[in-house]
Amino acid sequence: MFLWRRRSQPVEFLVFGLGNPGLDYVRTRHNIGWWVVDELARQVGVDRSDGRHRGQVDYCRVADVPAALIKPTTFMNRSGQCVRPWLLEYPDAAWVVVADDISMAPGKLRLRRRGSSGGHRGLANITDVVRSEDFMRLKVGVGEPPPGVDAAEWVLEPPTAAEEDVLAGATTRAAEVLKLVAAGQFEAAQQLTGKAV
Repeated sequence: MFLWRRRSQPVEFLVFGLGNPGLDYVRTRHNIGWWVVDELARQVGVDRSDGRHRGQVDYCRVADVPAALIKPTTFMNRSGQCVRPWLLEYPDAAWVVVADDISMAPGKLRLRRRGSSGGHRGLANITDVVRSEDFMRLKVGVGEPPPGVDAAEWVLEPPTAAEEDVLAGATTRAAEVLKLVAAGQFEAAQQLTGKAV
């Protein structure tokens, strides 16, 4: 009798695109992290896909680096439950989190090596779980809610048609930024976002 055993996949670069699972959330502002991961996968091609550690994962090569592009299937405020097991499995891998940001204009990008959650519940949960703010994050601006609109409601709505066009361009640029990060060119990646911080 032969027992099939999954062969360990070499991974040196992890990208976590934050979002919420379910068809109701796919095209919402809060799921821009998923959009970026999908765009990067489209650009580089995918070797294999599966579901692991409470996430959907595409294995590929980014800038010739073995990578896993991960969409946590926990809800946003439990993103750390997906991130932690990946970090335990690949403790030497570089990793970056992609998330939406309501404090920036739609389509604006910001890449940092560390920072606070800025009130983002996904980033806050990851910070709590890994007990550190020292991780790379790429934020994609989705714009501020209009006066009188609750921020939580705003991010769970789809962008307008005009905003979606801008965000589509931003996801393409974000994928290019992530390629530079994978290649170890962090400063060049920051310059591509339009703001080196």
